[in-house]
This record gives sequence, structure tokens and C-alpha cells, in this order.
Amino acid sequence: MRSKAIGGIAAQSMQALISLVLQIMVSRILGIDDFGQFAILYGIIVLATAVITGLVGDTLVVLDRSRHGIRAGLEGTLALVTASAAVIAGVLAWATGFVSGVDAVLFGAALAAFAVEEIVRRLLMARLAFPRVIATDLAGFVIALLVLGAVWLAQPLTLGAFLGAIAAGQAVAACVGWFLVPRDDRFLVRLGGADYAAVWKYGSWRGLQQTLRPAMFTATRLLVLGFAGLTAVGELEAARTYTSPLILVVGGFSSYLFVRFAGKHRDGEGADSLREADRVVLVLLGLTIVMGAIAVALAPLVGPLAFGVELNTVAVVAWVAYGASVAMVTPYGALGAVSGRQTAVFLIRLGDTVLGLAAATVILASGLSPATVPFALAVASLLGGIGLRWLAASSKDTPRSHPDGTPSFG
Repeated sequence: MRSKAIGGIAAQSMQALISLVLQIMVSRILGIDDFGQFAILYGIIVLATAVITGLVGDTLVVLDRSRHGIRAGLEGTLALVTASAAVIAGVLAWATGFVSGVDAVLFGAALAAFAVEEIVRRLLMARLAFPRVIATDLAGFVIALLVLGAVWLAQPLTLGAFLGAIAAGQAVAACVGWFLVPRDDRFLVRLGGADYAAVWKYGSWRGLQQTLRPAMFTATRLLVLGFAGLTAVGELEAARTYTSPLILVVGGFSSYLFVRFAGKHRDGEGADSLREADRVVLVLLGLTIVMGAIAVALAPLVGPLAFGVELNTVAVVAWVAYGASVAMVTPYGALGAVSGRQTAVFLIRLGDTVLGLAAATVILASGLSPATVPFALAVASLLGGIGLRWLAASSKDTPRSHPDGTPSFG
């Protein structure tokens, strides 16, 4: 278990590092205002990818994807939802005047490529092939840097150049990752006979749940934009980006736990999963506190070097607090999701998300600093974690499975 867990953390850490480097480049090259604009667009990409990951990525882990109907349903859903999200996001970004027509096309392409690459990563993670996940991410990062270098030789870098680099890098990464998927899992099927009902029955709730955190971040950015302006968005996002490896490391371990818990429940061995989740929470909380203390200490030095601006210490501490709350929530959410209680997990997470956004609105409307907003999000998240822990503790049944692999209780 330990080596696989380390592999999961390493895979997410690599993705976090790549994302961090790209965002630092945007901040340094384009400036803090353009970084705020990029943060909103990137947040929408992450939000759409979260929907698709929950709907398709988590479902392929839990259901029997070797069955023709399930696999066809996964393929058809991925194609339809990805294309729809890319077109809608691109059109809205252009129609509202937020970006130019060319940038809107590049934005849509980046969203689609990002989502498809994430599903390929999920196929690899479902097989616990974490070194291959890292290789996939590195391939995409190299291509993105090559694209940026080629554009830089011809003209100054722009927002569109970064969107195009992300699109190209993720597209190549998806291809590389597909060829790294084990042969017995690397095949496509005809869409005829697709069992969309089974895919959507499980995946719709997971898709909704996966949207909550990125949707909250996007809504928070828009609230800060409305109350304090684009520069304030950039400054708050710089602090979040600086501390984002904390959350993504926690996410990496939780992705591993989701696969592990799903396997144990399919095999009827989930009796000790709650104790395991408790131990993981303690480990993640300790890791977050240590990493957070280091991040706060280094912020005055790293901020000007990495982002070209001084990081707000209050904002850094607040985002570390939010990271600690995530460490205390996500293992219980993963456990609840594989136990057939994804609806209850979603409702609890929806409640804490709405509470966090309401508190953020009050803070901003009261004229308090946007740097304090993550504290409100952290408290709401922690309350949700208490609810998820109670939900996991109240489950006493031994899981069974439907023929399609969907968990069942009772």
C-alpha cells in the first residue's frame, strides 16, 4: 500500500508542479492583471474537467469497464460532454467580451484537450500505473514549453499563446498516455448498445460532486472581481497558486484512496476502511501543517521571485488553513462515494460549498480584505468534513454489487 500511495502523491505532485510553473510564467510574463484573467479561464477549464472526471473518470474506476455496454457508454459520454463543454465555454467567453474570438477558440481547444487527457490519466491510475501518469504529464509539459518557445521567437507571448500551449501539450499528453495504458485496457468499442443509464446513474452524482470545489473557486474569483477588481483576483490567486501543491498532494492521495476503497468494496473487504480513512486524515493533516509552515516562512522570498509581486501573508495563511480542511474532508468523501452513498456525499458537500460562498459574500460586502475569504471557505469545508465522517461511521452494511458493478446496499 505504501509504495502505491507514494506513487499517487508523486503523480499529483508532478501535475501540481507543472500547473504551478505555467501559472508562474503567466504571472511573470503577462502581469498580475492578465494573470487574474488567465486564472478565471483556467478555473473554468478545471471546473469542466472536474465534471467530466466525475462523470467518466470515477465511473470507469467503479463500474466494470470491460463490458461493451459500459465502455461504449463511457466513450459516448466523454465525446458528447467534452465537445459540448468546449463549445459552450468558448462561445460564452467570446460573447461576453472576456476574450477575443481567436482566444475563445484556443480556450475551447484547451478545455477539450485537458479533459480528455485527464480521463486517460484516470485509466492509468485505475491500474495504479503512477510512473506512467508522471511520464504522460511530463510529455505534455515539454510540448507546452516548446510551443511557448516557438511563439516567443516570433512575437511577444500573449494570453492566447498560453492557451494554445496548454491545448497542444494536453493533446500530446493524451496520445502518449493512451499508448502507455496496458494493452488489455487500451481499446475502443462501437457506440451501439451503449449503457448510458448505468454510466449516468453513478457518474452524474460524482460529476456534480467533483464540480463543487472548482465551482467554488470560480465563484470566489468572480465575487472578488465584482467587489474588489481584477488586480485583487490576481493577488488572491497568486497566494492560492503558491499554496496549491498542498491541496493537489492531498488530492493525489485521495485519488489513490478512491481506487483502493473501490477495490476493497467490490471484494467485500471494506469493513476497516473507516479506520484507514481516519489514519490517512491524521497523516495528511500533519503533512499539510508542516508544508504550510514552510510555505508561510518562504512566502516573502518566493513571492517576488516567482510571481513578481509580494504575496499577502494573510492570504497565504488562509489558503494553508483551507488546505488543512481539505485534508480532513477528502478521504471521507472518497469512502462515502464508493460505498454507494454518492448522493448523500454530494448533498453534504453542496451544503458546505453554499455556506462557504455565503460567508465569502458577507466578508467582501463588509469591506474586509479579500485575503480573509479562504478562512471562511476553510471553516465551511471543515463542517462538511464532520458530516462526511458521520456518514461513513453510520454505514454498517456490507456492500454488494449489481451485475454492472454499481455498489449496492441493503
